[in-house]
Amino acid sequence: MHANRRAFCTQKYIGFFDSGIGGLTLLAECVRRMPEERFIYLGDNDRAPYGNRPQREIKEFVFQGFSLLSAYPLKGGVIACNTATAVAAEALRETVPFPVLGVEPAVRPALLSGAERVLVLATRATVSSPRFAALCARCGGRVFAYAPEHLARAIEEHIFTPEEIDLRRHLPRLRCDAVVLGCTHYIFLRREIAAFYGCRTYDGNEGTAKRLASVVRAGSGRGADFGRADHFAKNTNICSKIDKKTLKNSVIFLGSAKNKNKKVFLSLF
Repeated sequence: MHANRRAFCTQKYIGFFDSGIGGLTLLAECVRRMPEERFIYLGDNDRAPYGNRPQREIKEFVFQGFSLLSAYPLKGGVIACNTATAVAAEALRETVPFPVLGVEPAVRPALLSGAERVLVLATRATVSSPRFAALCARCGGRVFAYAPEHLARAIEEHIFTPEEIDLRRHLPRLRCDAVVLGCTHYIFLRREIAAFYGCRTYDGNEGTAKRLASVVRAGSGRGADFGRADHFAKNTNICSKIDKKTLKNSVIFLGSAKNKNKKVFLSLF
């Protein structure tokens, strides 16, 4: 017991927070890139999804989550949720003693691909946030957004039976040259959404994982660049299969839904 306690006290973790299972897609990418690191994942599944909630409430939930994560010795934190990043990232960075990275819709790489019409699928809270408006303003006028009201919830509820999700009930039928998955939940249906629109999909997971790995390697503290290049990712797959031993030894799951989140993580990645 004493050996375990000493390991806990000296080991510094990277804390992940998400509204539910969506952030597991980003966690898997980070574990694949940094198998030597230890991670803690807290999903607020009982109150998921966040996208249709008031911004004040979302910010409150994020702060509650990081209060729980901070009981562990953290070297950094990740808001693995586009909605929570848009609403609470800047405020959180001002209050915690470790750097915090967020994830943003990968609008810029979609535009750099040459796409003329880029559809961003994101939650209502993300689409209505000043952070998202500023992102789109920097990227020109070829971007338009749609907020599926119930898609994140459907994915949360049917993660092991995705064939039961009828995208025709959630997504608009329109022409686009690229689709940006602006919610980490949507990445679980990346292939299905790409087939639905007949074009390539983009998300911010790879860019966020690369940035996190860079900061961790450099051992830097809070810096002006931390978390600011989250949406500069190339097209991302849900990461390739990870060694199961690495998975089991790399992540501690917290919260009332820890068993579900661990099951999803080990089953799908």
